[in-house]
Amino acid sequence: MNVYLMALAFALPVVAAAQYSESATTNHGSYTSATYGDGKAYGTGAVDDKSMKAKTFEVRFGHEFDSDGQLRVDVFHYNEGHPDNNHRDGFGSQIVFRKNINNHISAEVGVGPYFSMNTTKINGTEYDDPNLGALVSLALLANMDRLSPGLHMRFALNHVEMPGAPSTNAILIGVGKNFGSSTYQGSNDTSEKPIWFSVTAGTAKTNHGGTSAAQGCGVESKIYDGPWAASVAAIVEGDDGTRVNRQGVAVQGWFVQPLTDKWTVSAGAGPYVANNSRDSGGAELDGLITLQVERSVGKQWKVFASFSRVASFNRNNDRDLARVGISRKFGR
Repeated sequence: MNVYLMALAFALPVVAAAQYSESATTNHGSYTSATYGDGKAYGTGAVDDKSMKAKTFEVRFGHEFDSDGQLRVDVFHYNEGHPDNNHRDGFGSQIVFRKNINNHISAEVGVGPYFSMNTTKINGTEYDDPNLGALVSLALLANMDRLSPGLHMRFALNHVEMPGAPSTNAILIGVGKNFGSSTYQGSNDTSEKPIWFSVTAGTAKTNHGGTSAAQGCGVESKIYDGPWAASVAAIVEGDDGTRVNRQGVAVQGWFVQPLTDKWTVSAGAGPYVANNSRDSGGAELDGLITLQVERSVGKQWKVFASFSRVASFNRNNDRDLARVGISRKFGR
């Protein structure tokens, strides 16, 4: 069931882009932002110190469906901070509406599904507790075009509604930028789509107390088609020395958004069949969610950095993967 919850959180941009396929091909523009702040948890499961301890942050990117940037779909990663017994973060998507108040200030409202994973103790046992809820965002954008076209300060209020788990409110401040139209990877290709082959290396951190970071690596092949991509990857996560020494094969579908002719951001999600040699259960079906930023180096090469979450769904061995890599194009 949790695999379906994860898929639902990412269904919004796919459905929206399918409904606005002409806009997705035209690529009116894109959006990115990064914000940091603080807030409080309340409701079911919120205990003791409910402050997020100034550890709340959000990163997002989006696709604009009109030339004025008034309708957008965003994909985000949100870390809600560290209230006592609730260290929750996750991924999701929002439909965002923007309204210009004057030449200097704009307002936004966004709403959408939010798939979260919460490191928490239940009856004395630590779990990675997955839940599907909603993120509602209100934001004011203060124009800073004089520094760079499309640049602005972002002042946001985020509300998380999570059935059966704590809800949260947070105030975040940061920067965002609107980008103009640019070209999708592979959009100039005809009948043959090039395949990109990548090698990666990085670290893995198990979301459980008493574990250490591990070093890992991987290889991946990916094919692009406009705003979409598909990939197959072999992943060696590394050994944390106590709970997880996992490796497996992941298949992901991707939502791809170019920012400029050289820079692209993307979000991927899909099944991950893996084996944890520190667990006698054998092969298991996990989920893999990834946010990635990449830069073209000429026509044949790219470098990239990515952040992934392995959602184990056994509520014990979720992991964060931070990786860097290099890709080469094969084919036209």
